[in-house]
Amino acid sequence: MRASLSTHLARKLGRFIPTQPRPVRWPGGVVSFTFDDFPKTALTVGGAILEKYGVHGTYYTAVNLAETDGNLGRMFDRADVEAAHAKGHEIACHTFRHLDCGRNHTSRLLADVDENAAAIRCLTGGYTPTNFAFPFGGISFSAKGALSQRFASCRGIGDGVNAGTADFADLKAVRVHQYADAAGSYRRIVDEARERNGWLIFYTHDVADEPSMFGCTAAQLETIVAYAVRTCPVLPVRDVIEGLESPAPSIF
Repeated sequence: MRASLSTHLARKLGRFIPTQPRPVRWPGGVVSFTFDDFPKTALTVGGAILEKYGVHGTYYTAVNLAETDGNLGRMFDRADVEAAHAKGHEIACHTFRHLDCGRNHTSRLLADVDENAAAIRCLTGGYTPTNFAFPFGGISFSAKGALSQRFASCRGIGDGVNAGTADFADLKAVRVHQYADAAGSYRRIVDEARERNGWLIFYTHDVADEPSMFGCTAAQLETIVAYAVRTCPVLPVRDVIEGLESPAPSIF
């Protein structure tokens, strides 16, 4: 009981106390599509959809899951990482053993993240991941503080648009399958990002005809991608970070 209460409080503190507040202003809004854990279909189906529209995504990769099978289907292999990287998609960090950052000591998390980053460098010919996502969306105040020192951004699963001031140690994101509904909720939230000059991050896992409860169908993903690319830039997390850090061009 005591352990579960402490974990609950750690998650609450992690979610509601900003660790790395930064301004977000992207005129006309910007959208990113991200994939957690890196199921094989995230590239073979999801990546193909993004490439069809001439855009790229971010793959939060937990290397210890490579070539395994589970509720997300078959996971990535070395060739998938090499192909995604070569095509211009971003390979990002998601811990090596898919650890819940809200339930593990900071020292263990950092060692696991370092192991994952080293494995990604090996798979990509030397590329070091610069962005991170919390597995399970599990966070704590201490984990946010430590990981925000290692990465340009850490993405969570708090629903909404990053606009005004955002916590770059726990960026908001929205699930593809929850917004690809009959009411067209994806249009509403993309338009909100545009109106607020904000950054909207979509996330999913597998992309399949019969997806897991954490994934989406190809039709759901393509519907949102098609609308997003018609209305605003679609960029991987890496490129949005770079754009936000660059000075705005002069209009004179």
